Amino acid sequence: MHNVYQGRTALAKCLKWFFVMLPLVAATFVSAEDIKSEKRYDFDHKVHYEQTKYNNGHYLLKIKSDSYAHFLQQSVFLLRHSAQLCKAKTPQLTILKGIQRFEKLPTTPRPYQSDLQVELKCIGQ
Repeated sequence: MHNVYQGRTALAKCLKWFFVMLPLVAATFVSAEDIKSEKRYDFDHKVHYEQTKYNNGHYLLKIKSDSYAHFLQQSVFLLRHSAQLCKAKTPQLTILKGIQRFEKLPTTPRPYQSDLQVELKCIGQ
């Protein structure tokens, strides 16, 4: 009889823990589905990019690498687009990867560059 009672108590504790954790796990899955990446093209700068919006004022931007000569336009696009997304707030850019080094007269062929990936946070004033 004593073992049956302990088994029921353990089961009750497990069920209580399950029902406490269920809403937290469900909320995690819902928020993960809200984060979607959008592929876009900017006609002014001729830039292919991917934009992921985490929340208002927090983005991940991936600019597709196509040529070394086009890197200047991609950089200008990044600054202008960041200012447009942040509106009146100050854009804070963190470069994650994809920076190309500059050589005016390179002596060797340039290796393939990965996409420029930047985290954008809009800082309030």
